[in-house]
Amino acid sequence: MVERTHLPGGSGGVWYADDPVFGPVVHRPVGPWTPAVHRLLAFLADDGLEGVPRVVAVTDTEETLTFLPGEALDPGIREADDDVLAQGAAWLRRYHDAVRGWDPGDVAWRQTSSPLAPGQLICHNDTGSYNWIVDDRGFAGLIDWDQAGPGHPVDDVAILCWSAIPLGDPLPPADAARRVRIVAEAYGGLTPNEILDAVAARMLTSVTRIAAGIERGDPGMLSLRDRAEPENTRRAVDGYLARVPAIRAALG
Repeated sequence: MVERTHLPGGSGGVWYADDPVFGPVVHRPVGPWTPAVHRLLAFLADDGLEGVPRVVAVTDTEETLTFLPGEALDPGIREADDDVLAQGAAWLRRYHDAVRGWDPGDVAWRQTSSPLAPGQLICHNDTGSYNWIVDDRGFAGLIDWDQAGPGHPVDDVAILCWSAIPLGDPLPPADAARRVRIVAEAYGGLTPNEILDAVAARMLTSVTRIAAGIERGDPGMLSLRDRAEPENTRRAVDGYLARVPAIRAALG
């Protein structure tokens, strides 16, 4: 029996192990969405995108993924500096470019079974810095793909900005404006004001999805309820909306 170590984070529980066959891995519970997520991860492996865990085994109750070496960011304790923020935004654009035009077919994601709508692609849908891995070179990868599914690319950018800038916190307007510019320039094709417009809408979608998940008994969403969600996010969005005019003014 390989010894396991429980890791913090993960809405359904994550355990680390040094497997004698696969090397460092993580074990996570599976759900009805797992086959769709594994199809996405296999596509990204074939594409050669770095910074994504690979599937090495799966059972009826558990998946085994490669462990991405590095350190997880802990919002409120360790924030992404400007360089890491830019690297994360640029990596997200590479991911979106990789999946643009890829249609996984008739699959069930965690939040929807609907097919891709015009302008959509398969988003990660949880791109907050709490899912970033960094090493001595900077941004090294993105974990926790269970929320992946159809969405508009700007939605992923919005979640990134909410957590990694972090626009969800009461930053001085000049700092918020400067870091929104960093993301816009590194990602490309979006203006800072377009990002600001997208953030509140996407985070209110998160509020709705968490509430719906709690209602249907999704274990991951129930764990968020224990952390006072989605009420905390709803209040944070109200605070963000009150700060937006000052951020826009700082953007000039």
